[in-house]
Amino acid sequence: MADARVLLGRPVANQITDSVLERCNAFEIKFKRKPRLGVVTIDSPASQSYLKTINSTCGKTGCEVIEIPLGSDPSPESLAGIISPLNDDPKIDGILVQTPLPKSVTTDQIGSIVDRMKDIDGITPYQAGLLFRGSKNALVPPTARAVMEILGFYRIGIQSQEVIIVGRSLVVGKPLGILMLGLNATVTWCHSRTLSLSTISKRAAVLVAAIGKPNFIDSDYVRPGATVIDVGINVDEHGTLLGDVDMQSIDSIAAAYTPVPGGVGPVTSACLFANLLDAAEARMKSG
Repeated sequence: MADARVLLGRPVANQITDSVLERCNAFEIKFKRKPRLGVVTIDSPASQSYLKTINSTCGKTGCEVIEIPLGSDPSPESLAGIISPLNDDPKIDGILVQTPLPKSVTTDQIGSIVDRMKDIDGITPYQAGLLFRGSKNALVPPTARAVMEILGFYRIGIQSQEVIIVGRSLVVGKPLGILMLGLNATVTWCHSRTLSLSTISKRAAVLVAAIGKPNFIDSDYVRPGATVIDVGINVDEHGTLLGDVDMQSIDSIAAAYTPVPGGVGPVTSACLFANLLDAAEARMKSG
């Protein structure tokens, strides 16, 4: 088989940010302000890399970003003290708490504090419930949305196809599977404790790696001709960004794959601001 097609994220991201910029300009004309995102930042290499991408994307959309540091060892009480003012600020349209979270804080705790109408990460029970019910008004977690945008942009059909998702997080694996089910894919969720994982993953027409282990998925896990979507963001001891997929290993086996860096990451940032506009417009419409 010839070398795999590389599914670059930048063309997809540019298409989304162009749309967001147009919507942002219209929002500013109508409401006399720019949509604003509040980012609660985490001090980790992966988070700082994502924050850099967020700020770069922000400059292309016409939106605004303010940063609030979470601190090294926050308590649920201090977390509430950080997020509550963002909830109450009428000029904040979306709230994002970066990951990976400190051990003292859980996604459930954040989801119980963030205003459900400003939850552009899709982690509140309200937004997750809308997604589960198939509502078009749900704020879909940006990474899950990004994967769907990439598949759509490159016209990779999933209807009636078997999709294997290696990962079950609240912001990637689970919501992505729900979205794919909505397009009539046959979805199997796997994880680090799945027995015979390589045997299962080789059934996939589309394989999504979101397990958080660098270079975990290699040629032993990929069916010839499969499309492989690498959601992993890992940083090694040298500061190099790595995905969950060993790209060199699968290059002659897969039909297509997303690289790291340069694949899902830029599209995730673009989708974050698309969600911000969705949230801002919905809030202003509801008064």
